Amino acid sequence: MNRPYKVLIADDEKPVAAGLQAQLESLGYDVVAVVNDGHHAIEVCRRALPDVVLMDIEMPGLDGLSAARMIVRDPGTPVIILTAHGHPNLIEQAVEDGVLYYLLKPVTSPSLHAALQVAVARAREIKALRENVNSLEMTLRERKLIERAKGILMARRNLQEADAFRLLQRQSQDRRMPMAKLAESIVQADELLEVPHHHPEPIRRGSGVPHDE
Repeated sequence: MNRPYKVLIADDEKPVAAGLQAQLESLGYDVVAVVNDGHHAIEVCRRALPDVVLMDIEMPGLDGLSAARMIVRDPGTPVIILTAHGHPNLIEQAVEDGVLYYLLKPVTSPSLHAALQVAVARAREIKALRENVNSLEMTLRERKLIERAKGILMARRNLQEADAFRLLQRQSQDRRMPMAKLAESIVQADELLEVPHHHPEPIRRGSGVPHDE
């Protein structure tokens, strides 16, 4: 590890939490906090931004699964669920909630170390995939803007498609503006010009100064 992973422990059983902290610190991890309920876990997680959370299911106030669901969504920290019960429904629920790993108590140091490494790696993969998807969506949006701007130039300047594209390229270079940004301004200007203007009502016959007979 370049730096020790920061770990948050959420467990209301003090001896269990203390044992986990000792295991983690002996493995070289940095335990940023130990909390005893789900609400505190969410609060500390958003403030301290740990790399991973070890979360017990049965805690007072907000249970571990509910807290995990919120933490996985915001701030997106991976959660490892710890429980003494390996009930299939609990495992299925944890997976649906986005929990990346599930460990049965008592936890051995090797299995704890492996779970932490896998959870953090998986979380980073998921984050990278989401960023790639966002990038692709932006690229698609930019392509659509350029196509629309090209069509506007073709219609308004009576240009062929290749000429319209070259004009966009040249203007982009001259203005030192990304082509997509230039395309967006052309589309917005065109939409503005297409808005129908409000014309004053015509003067009705017979109104105004009367004519001489």
